Formats: sequence, structure tokens, C-alpha cells
Amino acid sequence: MKRKPIEIKKRIFQILRAERTISVNKLQRKINTNYTSVMNNCEELEYLGFVRISKTNKDSRNGRPYLIVSLVKTP
Repeated sequence: MKRKPIEIKKRIFQILRAERTISVNKLQRKINTNYTSVMNNCEELEYLGFVRISKTNKDSRNGRPYLIVSLVKTP
């Protein structure tokens, strides 16, 4: 059964409240959905000003860049 986007966004917030920052791949595994769905929802949340997506230069294990999602502090 397909989950609604609002359910995915709620789960993203729950995970970010607990972890503060997380890679998109780990977020994908924790939510149990595909990378595209996670990215689309995170990009929408970034546009609304709730999260920040940043790119790292290198992973220490394999040398590849990856994306990190972090919760934006609200005043």
C-alpha cells in the first residue's frame, strides 16, 4: 500500500528530532521508502524552510560525496 507524502514527512521530522542530522541514504532505510521519494519530500521541506540539505565533500570510507539532511532551528 502506497503511503501518503504527509506520512513520509512526519516520519522525516520524527527521525530528525531524534538525530538532528542524517544522510539521505540512512533516512531512506529508516523510513523504508525509495531514495527519490525521500529526496522529493526533503526538497519540499527545504523549500518551506524546515530542513537544510547539504552536500559533503567525501565519505571517509569510500571517498564519495553524499547528502546530509538537518533540521533548521526555528526562533
